[in-house]
Amino acid sequence: MALMTRLYFSLFVSLLVTACGDKPAPVAAQSAPAASPVPATPSATPVTATTPTPSTIKAPEAAKPTFWSTERLHTEIKFHNPGYEGNGEFSMEDGQPIAISLRGAKITNLEFLSQLKPLALDLSGTPIQDIRPVKGMKLLELYLEDSPVTDLSPLRGMPLEKLYLSRTPVSDLSALDGAPLIELNLVDTKVTDLTPLAKSRTQMLWLTGAPVSSIAALKGVPLVSLTLHRTLVSDLSPLSGSALQRLHIGQTSVTDLTPLKGMSLTRLVFSPANIKAGLEVARELQLQEIGTKFDEESKDLMPPAAFWAQFSK
Repeated sequence: MALMTRLYFSLFVSLLVTACGDKPAPVAAQSAPAASPVPATPSATPVTATTPTPSTIKAPEAAKPTFWSTERLHTEIKFHNPGYEGNGEFSMEDGQPIAISLRGAKITNLEFLSQLKPLALDLSGTPIQDIRPVKGMKLLELYLEDSPVTDLSPLRGMPLEKLYLSRTPVSDLSALDGAPLIELNLVDTKVTDLTPLAKSRTQMLWLTGAPVSSIAALKGVPLVSLTLHRTLVSDLSPLSGSALQRLHIGQTSVTDLTPLKGMSLTRLVFSPANIKAGLEVARELQLQEIGTKFDEESKDLMPPAAFWAQFSK
């Protein structure tokens, strides 16, 4: 998918001003009367010191951020990755890369990121395995599809809103606990446990081909679109009463559609031959489209009236 959507952010620089105290002026000595043989008694009158005008205090100049050109970025990346062929793409703002796409590039070392602060990063189709250099970054979008990444621990605490992990060997999502994810793509991963998503605000979740058998952790998650295509899920009850709009349960072991009663689904993809209960519930849904296939290879979505007329034959 295209990454280079324009993202905006502001860079705030704080200046620390150190105030210096004024040094007290020296006190002038008071002489005694010349005619008196007795030592003069110190005057009780307070001595007023003249306060000098404070000198102007200059704030230290803030260090200017490095200005990056696309040529400089290519050079920096290639320094750490000799096999890099210069096929990266960058979205720039004020001399800073806010989105970096290295999709399909020969990248094995991410050390160049130590000097950069992008909001979106695409490493899909790269041979990258170690993503520890992204730890502590403020990425909003990260794409690792078709890469050999397995360890997501460097993402813990990151403000990620979009994370795409399709066709990676990732199995452990614990680092995503508490992440403000909106979109999460886990197509053909090895994920089985969705517990780390229980408190998330995920709206779009793709699980096609993942060995997930339970979606109990998704109860209460504000999902809008959920794809369970080719998973091991059989029980839809955790979705009951949700605001889900699009559901794909084709080629699953789901046999009962009654948990969908009263939901505001606009799209349903399922395998009618597998359904033993709840077909009448599906007929009552105010759907806009319904079908049995919806993936990259084939789609057969159609208006409900046409579908049920064909189904009844």
